[in-house]
Amino acid sequence: MTPETNTIDIKKLSPEQLKEIAQQIKDNEKAEKEKTANDKKVLKGLKNDFVLANVDFFIDKRNDVEDRVVKMFQDLKTVIELDSALYGEKKAEQDSYSHTLEDGSAYMQIGWNVSPTFNGTESHGINQLKEFMSSLAGNTDNEKLLMKFLNIALKTDNKGDYNPKAVRALDALRSEANSEVFSSAMDIINEAMIDIRTSRYVRGYKMVDFGDNIIKRVNFKFSID
Repeated sequence: MTPETNTIDIKKLSPEQLKEIAQQIKDNEKAEKEKTANDKKVLKGLKNDFVLANVDFFIDKRNDVEDRVVKMFQDLKTVIELDSALYGEKKAEQDSYSHTLEDGSAYMQIGWNVSPTFNGTESHGINQLKEFMSSLAGNTDNEKLLMKFLNIALKTDNKGDYNPKAVRALDALRSEANSEVFSSAMDIINEAMIDIRTSRYVRGYKMVDFGDNIIKRVNFKFSID
């Protein structure tokens, strides 16, 4: 046996009953909207409390970390000078320096985060790339390769600038392209690309003894503007 279900035949309801049902639906919708609005206020309050309860801790710690990182970069100058004297001037131009203790118990790397950009001469290489891609039209396999190029690199942002990282990624496709035009274009683009040092960072690890024969590797990473 199937359970009976109570159904209402709207045609049998009086105008007053229909009006009452319509009002109930309206009241329910209003109550639901009020609950949603109240829940949003509660959620916003919880988020505000979360931020306010934690942000000062990190600001205070950042000030300490920033002072230490600045000092580390100053202390590093002596290391760089001797490193360059022993192994060549290129050591002084590195974006990062690292060292691991002989027993492997600690490692530290200090350096600059870098962001690629163009110097303004990349348009010649971009034009050559477009020439190469135009030459691929008409062949199914080549059209797929053409779309790969387009999707990877030749998109511009809302300022009309190309993404240097994306364009640089095309260099990995030289062998697949097998084209002097493509290789020449990438040479021009690579020469037009420069890496700008942005923020400084320190990262590394230390093997920490927590007692009871428990030794764990503790990693850290900090960066400052």
